[in-house]
Amino acid sequence: MSLDRDLLSSLVELMEEDRETMVPTRLSILIYLYFTQNANFTILQKKLGLTSGNLSSHLRKLEELNLIRISKRFVELKPTTIVSLTQDGAKQVRDQMLRMRELVSKVIEKDLNDSEE
Repeated sequence: MSLDRDLLSSLVELMEEDRETMVPTRLSILIYLYFTQNANFTILQKKLGLTSGNLSSHLRKLEELNLIRISKRFVELKPTTIVSLTQDGAKQVRDQMLRMRELVSKVIEKDLNDSEE
């Protein structure tokens, strides 16, 4: 089996393993929260360029999967929705990033080998 086929198979396998979080919008939410730990709903919406309805539906799904926690509180007397990454969510993001790094490393290695030929 060629390296190209192996890489494609690995990518498809990664996406098939976790259809729920490999959706680009959900993955973006999880990665953003991985680096910030939590975010105000409005800030998350602006950073990701999503409508409130679109963001809400993705957050609901991620919360059902126990990858995020949503809490509502008052900040400076204004109702605020805070989205936080759970430990399970952090582990899942870390594992996915490690697998993606492996795939990217293989692509770079292949590209370097091809350019040497």
